[in-house]
Amino acid sequence: MTTSTITSWKALAEALGIAQNTLRSWRADPTSPSSKDIAEWRLWRDNRLPTQGRDTKFEAASIADLKKALLLEQGRKERAIASLRELELMRESESLVPQSEASETIIKTLTPLRRLLDALPRLVAASANPQNPMVAELAIRNGLDERVFAEMQKILLEHEQDTKD
Repeated sequence: MTTSTITSWKALAEALGIAQNTLRSWRADPTSPSSKDIAEWRLWRDNRLPTQGRDTKFEAASIADLKKALLLEQGRKERAIASLRELELMRESESLVPQSEASETIIKTLTPLRRLLDALPRLVAASANPQNPMVAELAIRNGLDERVFAEMQKILLEHEQDTKD
């Protein structure tokens, strides 16, 4: 198109390879040409500061390339985030102990403790009440049942309710 054939703003926008809305916003700029001369508009466009408006020098192919690059980078970002999550999960799972192993360790620890607690009343009864060790044994056994074993039972029940919820 020559300057003599450009008679409308629409034709000028097409000749510049831009959208009509872009041309409208350019026309609102006080430094833009007031004529429909394509050479004048190209010179103005090329001399604009990069900070003025959006950069419209990109052709459709370069925009498509930019979109492709953006999608590739977004894909890389998603894969990196997934890898980080996977690493965090592996780190956390390595520090976890299997339930069977934990249960076995707890049983190995608590079984001897239970035997010692069951034998305690008889062992200390004579020292607690030398005149009547049977009363002392009964008092100690009741104390263990009411305080220690009852508290252990309470904790177990609370734990069972928490795991059901």
